[in-house]
Amino acid sequence: MDLVPYLSAVILVATIATILLAIGSYAAFKLRDKRKPKHQQGPAPVFFQRYRPEEPEPDAPAAATAREGAP
Repeated sequence: MDLVPYLSAVILVATIATILLAIGSYAAFKLRDKRKPKHQQGPAPVFFQRYRPEEPEPDAPAAATAREGAP
């Protein structure tokens, strides 16, 4: 009993199924993306705050600003 044809058929079917699932999920993503409202109106996020890094002073050297955060 030779297993090579069966195993190669399994690999071929798995590859084709993966490609079909990838195409289907991309199509679903594009359809969902079209339904998204352009400008979202509503309250600000409750749990998350936007991270805004502190900008270094223009006359301060870069090494001094890096040392300020170190213990």
